[in-house]
Amino acid sequence: MVNEYMKIVLLKGLEHINDYYFNVVKSLLAHDLGLTTKMQDEYNRIKIAHLIEEKFQGAACVNKLIELLKDIPEFKGLFKKPRKEKQKAFLFSPTPKNTFSYKKLNYFQKKKKTAKENTATKRIKVFQEHVHPSCPAGASTSETTGCPLLPQISSSKPRLKAVPKEASREEGFQRGPKEVMVLKATEPFAYAVSKGERKMFHATVATESQFFQGKVFDISLKEKFIPKKVIAISDYVGCNGYLEVYNALSVSDVNADQKMEVSKSLIANANATPKISHLYLQAPGTFRMNVVFLLQKTVRNQFIYYEIKDNTGKIEVRMYGRLTQINCEEGNKLKLICFELALSENKWQLRSVIHSFIKVGTSGGTSSF
Repeated sequence: MVNEYMKIVLLKGLEHINDYYFNVVKSLLAHDLGLTTKMQDEYNRIKIAHLIEEKFQGAACVNKLIELLKDIPEFKGLFKKPRKEKQKAFLFSPTPKNTFSYKKLNYFQKKKKTAKENTATKRIKVFQEHVHPSCPAGASTSETTGCPLLPQISSSKPRLKAVPKEASREEGFQRGPKEVMVLKATEPFAYAVSKGERKMFHATVATESQFFQGKVFDISLKEKFIPKKVIAISDYVGCNGYLEVYNALSVSDVNADQKMEVSKSLIANANATPKISHLYLQAPGTFRMNVVFLLQKTVRNQFIYYEIKDNTGKIEVRMYGRLTQINCEEGNKLKLICFELALSENKWQLRSVIHSFIKVGTSGGTSSF
């Protein structure tokens, strides 16, 4: 028998969205479905529908799809379709435990509504008793309530917020727009996918109070990611600590006269390199950026292993795929971007992933880093 809920997810949901938003859905579900970057590139709508139904069984898989689509204005009408179909599948399912008449459904809805109203009434009563206790004699009271006036809080200068030392994170699809100042951007580079290769670049941007690491998958946007330029980004996805921008239309210029005051300390923190000793305090799966010295290079099978160090310690780096073609020699200074922290045989390791980037410099040259 056809699984009605998976049928709804596929035919009423995923088949109606274009390739760009299908990629957005896969990115948002990457953690829940255990999708690697390669899987996100290769899996089609049918495969993703199967995975959603396996992970979120029954009506939960339709709920998950609705949750993903409802915040996208283009799909305000679309996400009603799977919701209506889900109700049909529930009300008219042939299995005994899911068979309800409309009369029974109305009964439970009314019962739930009454319970909510009673709970709300109790909360209001407790709140009133807490805020307006019985008035003692001689107390100053409000003319309208007959209860004590709450004391006025004196205004004072707000405390300065601490400057963040770590990049801020956002999760899921973000409509925006978010105005940011570009701090730096890498050169575009190619990465492998199942059908050839694509190009992207990494960027660091900041607001007046936060900074973010970003991945930009349309290299025509490189001309907009100029240091100190203020831009607006919209329709982007927060994933694994990165803001991911897929579409050229997602980045726009702001008024040329508009300035953004980003403190020198915040810029310094955004450009700072995490120390190797700090890596040991992070959770596996964290993606890091480091500037380090190469101590030793070892080739094993299809991998190249580097032993790297800074003034706080050493750690092993595993290179795979295209990065093994980069010429790195002992004594070089390396800039590593988007490397995954992992445990291998009870020791920490940085591993290259599909979007990793490496820049090689000499041991004495630091200006380009």
